Amino acid sequence: MTIEELRAFLSAVEKHPELREELRRHVLTQELLAMPAELYRQTARLDRVEEELAELRDAVRALVSSSQHHEEELRALRAIAERHEQRLSDIDARLDRLVAITERHDQRLSDIDERLARLVTITERHEEELRALRELAQKHDDDLRSLRELAQKHDDDLRQLRSTVASLTTTVGAMVEADAVDALLTVLEQKGFTAEELPASIAVNGELDIVAPVVAPDGQRYWVVVEVKVQLHPRDIRSWLRKLHSQSFRERLAAAGIEPPFLAYVYGQRVYRPALERARELGIGILSRRGEYVAPASLVV
Repeated sequence: MTIEELRAFLSAVEKHPELREELRRHVLTQELLAMPAELYRQTARLDRVEEELAELRDAVRALVSSSQHHEEELRALRAIAERHEQRLSDIDARLDRLVAITERHDQRLSDIDERLARLVTITERHEEELRALRELAQKHDDDLRSLRELAQKHDDDLRQLRSTVASLTTTVGAMVEADAVDALLTVLEQKGFTAEELPASIAVNGELDIVAPVVAPDGQRYWVVVEVKVQLHPRDIRSWLRKLHSQSFRERLAAAGIEPPFLAYVYGQRVYRPALERARELGIGILSRRGEYVAPASLVV
């Protein structure tokens, strides 16, 4: 068969489908004849697989997106967890400090309890002591009232004693003064002095003294001044001489009309021996009931 014959045959086959099918049965094997149908089925299956693969790709993409989102959330959760762990660590540290502080507070509370117990004991003891002190104070009050009553009685007795002593002092002073006047008149008479007036008492500086204007045997006039003492000591001699030279004492004498020169004596109801020596030393006369112990050495001007 030539090429032209083959082309004419193929053209006839193309024009007549029944020839084409018959040609296939003669040319193709049974497997090749079945291949188009199988190919169709496989193509359809492949389409379904491709669709399923497309769906799987979409699912994988969605899963990847979801996984990425989950990873981001997981990272956020991890960050949150780390922050929580840090906070928990801080809380643990604070709890440790709180535990330590609580333990110290417990120790302090224990110490305070002990101190309170001691304070209670001390307070109870103080209350007992206070009750004892109150009882003692009550006793002291009773004793004080008794002492006040006794003191009042003593005051009354003392006032009475002072009154008696004052009366006795006045009496003794009067007696001593009378003895001094008698002794002075006796001595003046013995020495040839003439008393122009009787010796009189004068109170100067709170003490009684005796003064008398006299005329000496040579006709000279002056005042005799006598300080009166119950007991005569050396210090009394010096004190009397200082007083005689005192400006204020002389002014008070002058106010009574008594002017120097003075014939100065000290009268002593009881005269101590050292007083005699001091009188001779200072030139002051001494009188007693027995007369003149020491004569004045000179006039006090």
